[in-house]
Amino acid sequence: MHDKPALAEPTGPGFHPVPLVLVVLAALLLVSFASNWYAGQVSLPRYCQQLEVVLPRLAAIITENRPAGEQALRDYVVAAKLEFLVPRAADESLDAYLLRLRRRLEQQCR
Repeated sequence: MHDKPALAEPTGPGFHPVPLVLVVLAALLLVSFASNWYAGQVSLPRYCQQLEVVLPRLAAIITENRPAGEQALRDYVVAAKLEFLVPRAADESLDAYLLRLRRRLEQQCR
């Protein structure tokens, strides 16, 4: 009756996703390593000379209930950057976090 049209056989080499996946994986790893290097070599050492000022401000910002509208935003940006670079564990107390952050910063400043 009605013949089904025959599916054409691929004439080229076809699509192989493995090289594409490897390139994407390599790009993601490169970005990860580059961001870790940047954090250790550029971002964290910025706070070496202001260590005694930055940590108390960070503690005050973490514990306060006011929105950022009353102060300069720079303190909040610094606090957010430090919390991003050295995240606080879910069950970590504020004192333990600040001590760990101080040690990490001192280690980076050597």
